Amino acid sequence: MARYSSVDSTQDHDGAVPARRGRIALLAGCAMAVAAFGPYTSVAGVRTEQVVVYGVGAAALLSTRWTGMRLSRAAVLVATLLAGEIVIAVVGTLVPVVDLSPYVVGSVLPGLDNLILPLVVLASVWTLLAAGADRDRLLRVACRVVVLAMCANTVVAYLSQLHDLTPLLARFWDNTVDAGDASTGTVAGNAAQLGRFTGVFNQPAEAGEMYSIALLAAIYLYRAKSVRLVLAGLLLGIGGVLTISKVFLLVGLPIAVWQLLRVSTQRGRRLTLLATGIFAVAALAESGIGPDWIGGGFLDRLLHPGDSSGLLDLYTGGRIGGVSSLHLVSDAVLHNSPWFGYGAGGLAAPYDNGWIEALAVAGLFGVALYTGILLVLAAGWLRRHALMSEAQARLAGGLIVLAAGASVGLPALTANRVATVMWLLLALVLLSEPLAVPRAVPVEREVPVPVEPAGVRSGVGAHAA
Repeated sequence: MARYSSVDSTQDHDGAVPARRGRIALLAGCAMAVAAFGPYTSVAGVRTEQVVVYGVGAAALLSTRWTGMRLSRAAVLVATLLAGEIVIAVVGTLVPVVDLSPYVVGSVLPGLDNLILPLVVLASVWTLLAAGADRDRLLRVACRVVVLAMCANTVVAYLSQLHDLTPLLARFWDNTVDAGDASTGTVAGNAAQLGRFTGVFNQPAEAGEMYSIALLAAIYLYRAKSVRLVLAGLLLGIGGVLTISKVFLLVGLPIAVWQLLRVSTQRGRRLTLLATGIFAVAALAESGIGPDWIGGGFLDRLLHPGDSSGLLDLYTGGRIGGVSSLHLVSDAVLHNSPWFGYGAGGLAAPYDNGWIEALAVAGLFGVALYTGILLVLAAGWLRRHALMSEAQARLAGGLIVLAAGASVGLPALTANRVATVMWLLLALVLLSEPLAVPRAVPVEREVPVPVEPAGVRSGVGAHAA
């Protein structure tokens, strides 16, 4: 009996090791999601997110678990395209061009970080899954972190109208600017003076994309829980409106509304609760309770653009149409180094567009690579959505459309913080093995014809004879 007891104990011990390893991998993935909302560290220009993501990536590289990764064709292509842009940017940095433009070359390290971080996130997630992390559970945990963090960010953004939270929020915006100068020396500080409150994010466009991701994540998580979905949706919607981000208003919000209408479970109850919540929020705003929102005038202009001379200029924030702010940067690159750009540093100018950033750091080849990444993601979704559950296919498709649409207003695939969350979710829901078995398709089953044993047949024959 002792012998059998020893064998059972060994089996339990052997089974506990993969389980413990899976829990550690799950915690590491959760840490990456949480860190995306963390402040800057005491080191100038270094965010908590970078420390955690590169730390997890280094641990993944040192482990042997990455050898067990199973990648789809889309995953390999996306990683190759990301690596290709990094190589071109590095070569452009080592062999700089003669700059005849009115701009100066930007900082190399931040530029490299923008390009490398997405690839590190992908490799880390793949290694964590190979180490035993439950993909479905990690996806739910990451979505829950994003939804809760952005709901909390809405509260912070609202309170920043009542109290001056700049000394606290400056730690999240930019640690190279003194807290006393953050109200005028940061993008978020200047935006707040116009009534655009972003919470912990330094740019309204970045906050708008993150609110959009959070809305899609909330629809995925609470698709069968109407009350939670409506409460989360209202908080996230209010937060997105407070940013007055066109990425949220014109891209993320329409995608979320479309998905909300497409979810079949409890549709009537959900729409009733949503309409009631919107009416209550509107009534509260009109009652005069709470602070006067100085950003209402700009939002009203977006909603009633009849007096605006250039609609394209209005809805793209001057990026497209009229005297485009992007023309100057693109012209500088195309006249000096059209094919390979200026290297990882790019130009010390606001890009406000994913393709313009790719053009600045890697030239026309970079534009082709950036476009190729979006096309590969779309093709991967078309090939694999039938192998995914309906909810996961909806989430993946929404993220891809959001990434493409948001790229008009910011580098959606490389922007600080938000790119980490975008790639984390894409890696889990699309760029790894399917989370679910193929959807059930009714097929005809072949009913086997019973065959009589030979002995019975011979007995019958003998009896007949």
